[in-house]
Amino acid sequence: MHSERVELRVCNGNPQRASTLAPKPRSTSDRVRSTLQRVGTHLLTGVSASVGDDIVGRAIRRRVLRFAGARLHRSAQLMGGTYFSRATNLRVGERCLINRSCYLDLHGTITLGDDVVLGHGTAIITSRHHLGPEERRAGVVESVPVTINTGAWVGANVTILPGVTVGRGAVVAAGAVVIRDVPANSLVAGVPARVVRKLDQHAELPPSA
Repeated sequence: MHSERVELRVCNGNPQRASTLAPKPRSTSDRVRSTLQRVGTHLLTGVSASVGDDIVGRAIRRRVLRFAGARLHRSAQLMGGTYFSRATNLRVGERCLINRSCYLDLHGTITLGDDVVLGHGTAIITSRHHLGPEERRAGVVESVPVTINTGAWVGANVTILPGVTVGRGAVVAAGAVVIRDVPANSLVAGVPARVVRKLDQHAELPPSA
């Protein structure tokens, strides 16, 4: 939380009005709530990492995430090592696969449609800063949801930035940084990710992402 602080500065002998973003004091209840949320996140991540990726371990992981508020279909498969910052903002559809060691910044909502696959090491970011003054360029934080639509495949070590929508049946090649929406049935690659080709709805490609 921030509030605007107005200052009067002198520049080249002329007074100028300047505003900066100053942190807004938090109440005791806000501090307690924030601390409990952090503790809950650490416990959730610890439990998820401590169970295996066999059928029993995956079932336990789903149950723990649901208990924490995530909306997961029972057919979704989540592997270990993934960080979930706020499980209540996670929506996962049927037959999804979240591979090992992903980073899900759940400051905002992350929605995965049916049959979405996330490669290992994928990072999905939903929080971003407004540009602040020179004293602190990382200003107020806002949450912006990310949606990955049905059938999309996100390769290993991809980074998806806030506000992005990945279209139905799209493929994001390994290592890409996605800063804008990805059209349906397209293959994107690179930093930043760009459309490499359009995909036929029923095409089968050799392993490439």
